[in-house]
Amino acid sequence: MLTLIDCVDTIRVAQALRRRVRQITGAAALIALFLASASAHAQVEIRSLSGVIEGHEVGGVTIDMIGNIYAADFGDIVWRLTPEGERREFASGLYGTAGNAIDNQGNLLQTSFYGDALTRIDRKGQATPFVTRGLNRPVGVAIDKATGTVYVANCRANSIVKVGSDGTVSAFARSPLFNCPYGIAFDRERNLYAVNYQDNRMMKVDPQGRVALFTTLSQKGLAHLCFKKDRFYVTAFWSHEIYEVRLDKTAKRILGTGERGLADGTSASARLSFPMGIACHPWAPRLYVNEDVNEGALPRRSIIRVITLEQPAP
Repeated sequence: MLTLIDCVDTIRVAQALRRRVRQITGAAALIALFLASASAHAQVEIRSLSGVIEGHEVGGVTIDMIGNIYAADFGDIVWRLTPEGERREFASGLYGTAGNAIDNQGNLLQTSFYGDALTRIDRKGQATPFVTRGLNRPVGVAIDKATGTVYVANCRANSIVKVGSDGTVSAFARSPLFNCPYGIAFDRERNLYAVNYQDNRMMKVDPQGRVALFTTLSQKGLAHLCFKKDRFYVTAFWSHEIYEVRLDKTAKRILGTGERGLADGTSASARLSFPMGIACHPWAPRLYVNEDVNEGALPRRSIIRVITLEQPAP
């Protein structure tokens, strides 16, 4: 769209394809110009929060209600980062730190993929075993905020289990649609959603544990997801992409091109490198993502980046 402002305070918006000209004068012209400017700046943008972290891989990411970010390294460590990006070791001694979530008391619940365990870590970083039996290569963790009930995705068992307050595990959902269910998250109606690591399917699980295909994304395996307002954000690990998925099943890619890279910037210029964990900020229009930046050989390297979401025009 081409815009010209002439001496009588008139904007002529010429649509080159149709060769038609319409005039907008006075106050309407100012409003149109303002909206056009706002739209031009309303883009998804990604930038580094942590810088490259040497010697570590990538697991899940979550965020607490005061804005601290928790990132697992799929080794034995969980990092805690301030909103400004200051990073320190929060907990260690785990075994394959994968998915995580914050419970209603502000504790971090962290899975150990290789240890088949779920650990509760308090606000000071003190770790206590929570689940030590009944898990089978656990990854994603989700908490029903209304009841405090914990759910865990078992990659190897192709199932989702429910965890009682005493750490006992009971069956919740199992389905042929599961193919290493990885990330799990609730919507606002308390339906649970899961994404597969071994394919591109996203499933919906109702409160009775019935599983149905919700949608498919990208062309390869997915990793984690988070829910914000009325939509999910999903990492496509093997395709180096992030998708937005609405509750009406419409989906769009918001970052990435399908080709691996590592570049900050807006949607058109940004590149992703094996995005794994993703966390939705509880109130601000931001996401946090954990990426593997290895070139295929040791040493391991990762990075945590922050995504500023597109905002609707005022």
